[in-house]
Amino acid sequence: ANKVEAPAKAGAIAPVDVVVPAQNTGLGPEKTSFFQALSIATKIARGTIEILSDVHLIKKNEKVGASEATLLQMLKIYPFSYGLKVLQVYDSGTIFLPSVLDITNDDLIKKFLEGVTNVASVSLQIGYPTVASVPHSVVNGFKNVLAVAVATNITFKEAEQAKAYAANPDAFKAAVVVTAPAAAPAKGKEAPKEEKKPEKAPEPEHESDDDMGFGLFD
Repeated sequence: ANKVEAPAKAGAIAPVDVVVPAQNTGLGPEKTSFFQALSIATKIARGTIEILSDVHLIKKNEKVGASEATLLQMLKIYPFSYGLKVLQVYDSGTIFLPSVLDITNDDLIKKFLEGVTNVASVSLQIGYPTVASVPHSVVNGFKNVLAVAVATNITFKEAEQAKAYAANPDAFKAAVVVTAPAAAPAKGKEAPKEEKKPEKAPEPEHESDDDMGFGLFD
């Protein structure tokens, strides 16, 4: 907003690269030699000169030549811009950086809500009703009415659940999550079979020499 377009002047240092886009210049064929001197490919289309491709005419930090400046003026191209760059801001005896003024809508909303919260807190503390504190006052009043209803036989629709909870807290306990059983094997796939280890053959018992009451050599 604080910048204006400026033409390229011969002898000036280019602050940016200057590219001339492919276009129909609207200039007559008599200017063809001018483009040839700058090595710009052109053709005649409907009696005017047409630039065939984009041309990188001036590089950044290079001096602008007389021919380049003349061409840009003929094409009415103003590649440079000039303006003021704010470094410091002075206001009411205070100096600060310009970034302080970069405030977004979100910043404004945040600050406004903080102010509303402060107003509501002060209003509740001193008992002075305001638009910011009334919703909190209503909620606090409802809590007091609910407490009275729970402690007495007075009841109303909004107090029924609280009275039921006070009468039987166990009914409102969260159900214990039961671990799901192991998933059954998918259809068509057999469950892995456990390998059976070969059983050990029982060790033969030593025959006693006293079997049947007599010895082997009796």
